[in-house]
Order: sequence, then C-alpha cells, then structure tokens
Amino acid sequence: MADHVITVHSAAGCGDSFGCACGLPLGDRDAAARHAARSGLCPACLGSGQAAPGQDTPGDCEICGGSGSAAARNITVQARVTEDFVRKVAALLPEEFGLGEVVALLRQHMPRSGGMETVLSVAAGMIRYLEVQGHVVLYSAPDFVPAEGIEQNYRDPRWIRITREPYGS
Repeated sequence: MADHVITVHSAAGCGDSFGCACGLPLGDRDAAARHAARSGLCPACLGSGQAAPGQDTPGDCEICGGSGSAAARNITVQARVTEDFVRKVAALLPEEFGLGEVVALLRQHMPRSGGMETVLSVAAGMIRYLEVQGHVVLYSAPDFVPAEGIEQNYRDPRWIRITREPYGS
C-alpha cells in the first residue's frame, strides 16, 4: 500500500487534479477512487484518512474511520454490538420509526471509528433482530415499480412497536 499514495492538487478556478506515487495517470476523482479501491485504500478519502472537504463533518473519514484503508475497519464496533447494547438502543426508539431514526440514534451511541458503513450494517441487523424477537413490525415498505420508463418512488420504510414492555423483558 505504501506504493500507492494518492495526492490531490487544487488550483484556483481549475478544479482538482489527482496523482499517485505509483505513476498511474488519474484523470479525475472517479479514476482516483477506483485506483484507491483496487490498491486497498479507502475510495472516499483516497487513503488519507481525513474527511473530504465536501463531507458534513471535518476530521476522520466516515467511511474508513480515519484508517485510510478499505479493509478491517469494523473491529472496534464489533466488540460493542452486543445483545444488551441493541436492547438499550432499541428502547430509545419512538413507537413509530424509520431507518433514518435508527441510524441517527446509533451514530450517537457508537464510536465514530466505525464509519457510516458499519452504522448502516448495525442498523439493518438491529431492526431484523427486533423483528425476529417480535418487538417491531414493518408497516410501510418502500414503493418500487421495476419497469422501464417508470420512475421509482422511494419512501423510507417504517416500523412500529407491537410490544409495550421494554425490550428484553
């Protein structure tokens, strides 16, 4: 990976240009991201570990958790996601909720080092766990019309609690 250090050169009014220490020409941001991914680097921060200027918060990259690597970025979070953790976070959910609310709640309770990909994975697993345990049920699924020329109308899926007692009782 040391052979692949992607640099971004900015010039006023000219846009960004990209280069790699390996000498491969990188024409644009997409080419740089593809090269980073093939080289084991995070395609979002291009291996720097720092948030891109366009991301919501400065600091560590949300995708790789600041490692700059495209691999093994979920180790910190895996130790925290226990059944007890899921129950405690689930107890904070409102009676009716969507994926967005679950993600927002998890981002408050999980270490930032996991990155957004990890949060989404934990959110999906948590919702599925609650469904299997009989605590929540999907009541509003996304609309999808898979036909050529028809626009897809997407709504955030919504779940409701079907048990009144606290999770885990």
